[in-house]
Amino acid sequence: MNRPNTVVRPDKPSSILARLDRLPVMASHYVWAALLAANLMLEYYDNAIFAYASPTIKAHTNLSTEQIGLISSAFFIGMIIGALAGGRLSDRWGRRSVLVWTTVLYSLGALATAFAPTYETILASRVVTGIGVQAATSVLLVYIAEMFPGKARGRFVSIVTIGFVVSGIGAAALAMFYLPHSSTGAWRNLFLAGSVGLLIAPLARVILPESVRWCVSRGRSDRAERIVSELEARALRRGPLEEPGISATQQNAAAPTLRDLINDKAVLRTIAILTLGYFGATLGYYLFGQWGVYSLVYSLKYSEDDAYFILFLWNVIYGITPFVAMLFLDRYERKSTILVVSVLSALPLVVLGISATSWVVIGAGGLASIITGLVVNAYYTYIPETIPTQLRALGSGIVISGGRFGGAAAGVLGAALFSANGMAGVMLAAAACYIVFSIPVALFGPRTTNRSLEAVTDEGPGAANGVRQSTDTPMAA
Repeated sequence: MNRPNTVVRPDKPSSILARLDRLPVMASHYVWAALLAANLMLEYYDNAIFAYASPTIKAHTNLSTEQIGLISSAFFIGMIIGALAGGRLSDRWGRRSVLVWTTVLYSLGALATAFAPTYETILASRVVTGIGVQAATSVLLVYIAEMFPGKARGRFVSIVTIGFVVSGIGAAALAMFYLPHSSTGAWRNLFLAGSVGLLIAPLARVILPESVRWCVSRGRSDRAERIVSELEARALRRGPLEEPGISATQQNAAAPTLRDLINDKAVLRTIAILTLGYFGATLGYYLFGQWGVYSLVYSLKYSEDDAYFILFLWNVIYGITPFVAMLFLDRYERKSTILVVSVLSALPLVVLGISATSWVVIGAGGLASIITGLVVNAYYTYIPETIPTQLRALGSGIVISGGRFGGAAAGVLGAALFSANGMAGVMLAAAACYIVFSIPVALFGPRTTNRSLEAVTDEGPGAANGVRQSTDTPMAA
């Protein structure tokens, strides 16, 4: 038997994964999380700043409302492409490499937006930025699932999503306090700040190790062995390590293809279930997010200044979301959490839709911001956990890309709902989306909380009903 205070030197890929899974939470994990949070902050700062600065951009560039709308849609088109392309590329070339280069890509897109002289160049730069942002996000979530301790994955997703809080509050504050009192080209400076990712990319290249699970899945066991041995050496400075458990063996494979995914019926079922659920959650999220301020102005007749101030308050209240998520995300089964917080999110949305009292609007909107944020955190943790390593980034990209269609649909659907029933129609529809689309995930999604990724994907979707799937599927683990 291996002694618990020694570094185990196995010769099997499954043993490498078992050694990775036994590692405790270390300072290295917090350093990685801080770097990933900074990356996520910049990714979503860019999108938030365009939403808040669009009136200023319109006024200073003489763009039409239709052109501003197309530019906004261009970002979503880029995100759909990025979710698919980023996953495909990271399954082939590695998680760290693609994360680094997609960070460079969205930073260059922000830089191009800052200096864009014409409508056409702004449009193109927003597509490029969208590709980079969503590709980086998709790979980032996969990296957390594969490299952070299984018992703390939810906690670290919550830590990383603090980047959302900083970007949301920062963008809202800049839109309120900087733009109104600045020169004509001040909006360009805000996008210029978004190119700081060019400094983060080399840090990610140096500080983040490549995903051990990706290395093993591609037959690079020597590289995986070196990474795990270095991490074990750091952990041993704190005390003895637990004995490695038993981990399912990953199959080595060439670069995964779409055909591999199509041939794996269990993975297809999982992806279909999650895509449906995440589509509904994203549709509800953007019905609330995109139409909230518009509804305050044109339904409840608030002034624009008052509406933006309320939005700022909602963003500040949202700031506690990651800390709330840390309290429970790793304590309860993930798919059950998705159902519960989805149902809970519907309550403040309904109140927001039927109330006109200022303090109720502020309170209900703030509570909706928190709980809908918890839904996002739960999905961000859950999605990459459910898909085998060899197809994890591609499959996660498909799910997240499907969700982005929900964001795109929110514009058209929200307009129709608002025209027919005002703010009540939009918010009640958002509430219904959260409830209805979370049910299939709760019923048919696999169990993942506090389990190794190999155990989750070996068991398959049938685990939802206590049925173990056959282990002879093409991508069992």
